[in-house]
Amino acid sequence: MTFNVADVLDGLELFQEFSYPELKLIGRFLTKVEKKQGAVVFAEGDPGDYILILAEGRLSIFKGGEHGSHLLCHEGRGRIVGEMALLDRERRSATCMADTDCTMLTLNDVGLRQMADEAPLLAYRFMFNLAKLLSRRLRRTSGMLVEYLSV
Repeated sequence: MTFNVADVLDGLELFQEFSYPELKLIGRFLTKVEKKQGAVVFAEGDPGDYILILAEGRLSIFKGGEHGSHLLCHEGRGRIVGEMALLDRERRSATCMADTDCTMLTLNDVGLRQMADEAPLLAYRFMFNLAKLLSRRLRRTSGMLVEYLSV
């Protein structure tokens, strides 16, 4: 079976506004990565410089605290993980582990810069959509925090 990056991206929230030919172009800047079940994809505190798109499999995200590690969420096919690191290149704020064998697509800082050089409008639209995704996630997290604090 062949792995078509544009087919993986097609229909995902981050890429809804892109045409299929544009998805094929974006695919040129992504790298396919595979992780076995139980593997650490990245650990809290690791240097961060890439975003990942889960093409196949399931991930768990954990956050360390004074009382040990806490499960934040499970992520399935099509989910975007690690987007903050692509933007700010800060250390990872959580640990990501493969619950199953996983196939992921990554975009690192070098790939993003190449996209900006070769297809600046496409890179702008990608970054704008990424900013909207982050905004939605922040709003959802803020709402959850308010609910938690009012208990």
